[in-house]
Amino acid sequence: MSWTWVVRKDLMRFLRDRQGAAMSVVVPVVLAAFLGMLFAPRPSTGSIDLLVVDEDGSAVSRALVQAVKDEGTFTVEELDLVSARARLEAGDADVALRIPAGSGARLGPTAMFTGQQGELELLFDPSDQTEADISEGLLTQVAMQQTLSKLGDRQSMGGVFDELVTGLPADADPELRSFLESGQRYAQPAPATGETPPAGEAPPAAETSGGLKAPVVFTKTQVSAAGPAVGYNSYSHNFAGTLLLFLLFGAQSTARNLISEREQGSLLRLRLSPLRPAVALVATGVGSALVALLVSVAVYAVGMLVFGVEVRGSWLGFVAVVLSICAFVGGFALLLAGLGRTEAQVSSVGTFAVLVMSFAGGAMFPSFMMPGWLQSVALALPTYWATRGLAAMTWRALPLSAALPSVAMLLGFALLFGVIGLRRFRWD
Repeated sequence: MSWTWVVRKDLMRFLRDRQGAAMSVVVPVVLAAFLGMLFAPRPSTGSIDLLVVDEDGSAVSRALVQAVKDEGTFTVEELDLVSARARLEAGDADVALRIPAGSGARLGPTAMFTGQQGELELLFDPSDQTEADISEGLLTQVAMQQTLSKLGDRQSMGGVFDELVTGLPADADPELRSFLESGQRYAQPAPATGETPPAGEAPPAAETSGGLKAPVVFTKTQVSAAGPAVGYNSYSHNFAGTLLLFLLFGAQSTARNLISEREQGSLLRLRLSPLRPAVALVATGVGSALVALLVSVAVYAVGMLVFGVEVRGSWLGFVAVVLSICAFVGGFALLLAGLGRTEAQVSSVGTFAVLVMSFAGGAMFPSFMMPGWLQSVALALPTYWATRGLAAMTWRALPLSAALPSVAMLLGFALLFGVIGLRRFRWD
């Protein structure tokens, strides 16, 4: 027997399972694409959703809001403060810009020289610290550009120098006073055509640039239903996502065992028993759900006792979400058993489905890190609703009503997957 026969045998075995061979290529390609999208530079257009609360309503604040819209990085939605806070608490928004009443009077060019900047507030979801930091830098840039644009107009410059001269104390440096007064004279209406301004009366820009400051400063405030002192707990997300990932792999193991029992003839004997075949399959799904429940209780017990995971929202909602996740896991096990003809197919299809759902649904990484289109796709995935429901009941501290959409969606997926699995399952 030649060694080439052994090589040929292994190649034929690999290629005989076409679905498994295809998945061995598809899975790494899809995961690599997802990771590439996750860590790739974000596009500059509409990449950050920004709520704006303009409590000032002045011409200056409206001009600033319009400049933010025109900048291109933000997708702006204007709301009142109560609505904006509610969106942030529910996790339906990342960052909100609040322009307090009276800010317009302090957002002029004078603030760049005096240091009396306008104070704006950035409200943000505690899990989106990165978005808040990026927004602060971009908004500072927009405010700076908006303010500097006024210095290109002589009338605006005149107002700036008038304010600076008026605000000088009596014992101010004579040279500083002389410089500001020369700026006043420079900013007076331009001389008629053919005339030239007196020499030496234009303020030298090099002497003023060193003291310029940004016209605004930002106060960043975390917004959650639990209160400002209670922020994002990364363990809450990580325990939820990792638990969900391994529960789904457990469902895959249950489906493989069903296929193995079919190949060994055990299911055929069960089918010949008085027990209805559909009841036997449903019992398998229920068993898978109960195992998932035991694992969930053990994992969360460790998370709460050792890592400080807390149920800050409704305990009833938390229990309802966990039970609905377990029901979904049971339905997923039946779905894989119904779709896979062999153990290898269940392994390949199951691994692909588990990894894609976990990644795109926010179980591996928080959903706010995903591209916008992928966040929209995630709404159709059960893993999204599972992680959303657990987050709402743990660190977000939301009431029972916030758990109900997740519970309804997960039970709907459990029913759908279970029905498909029962109809597609082959007994021989």
